[in-house]
Amino acid sequence: MWLFWLYECLGLIAVIVLICGYCRFRGIGFWSFIWKYLKWVTLAVLIVWLAIALLCRGDLYNAAHCYFRGESMHANTKYSIFLGECQVETPSGSYVPIERARALPGSNHHDSDNNSDSTSEFYPVN
Repeated sequence: MWLFWLYECLGLIAVIVLICGYCRFRGIGFWSFIWKYLKWVTLAVLIVWLAIALLCRGDLYNAAHCYFRGESMHANTKYSIFLGECQVETPSGSYVPIERARALPGSNHHDSDNNSDSTSEFYPVN
């Protein structure tokens, strides 16, 4: 998700740099240009942000899907854009792919009340 916000910030910086370059080329003051064409500058920034969101829509969908999957599991998850996979946090603090996780992080699957062998239910011991 941080990579998406980095792209958004870089898009904003690109719009500001283009406006600064235009103002310098035309010999116009930056702030006077901004106030004179505030509606168009705002529209340009929104169009750039929307274009970046559309370009990253697949990763945004996967990140949201990973987040809600982690919420349903009561686990901390993150989506790795570089690896293209949802990762779950282990009790040691590292992240592993959620498809390879055997159980919920931090859960204990051993039955502490029943110390007998699980096969004794099906095969009675004489």
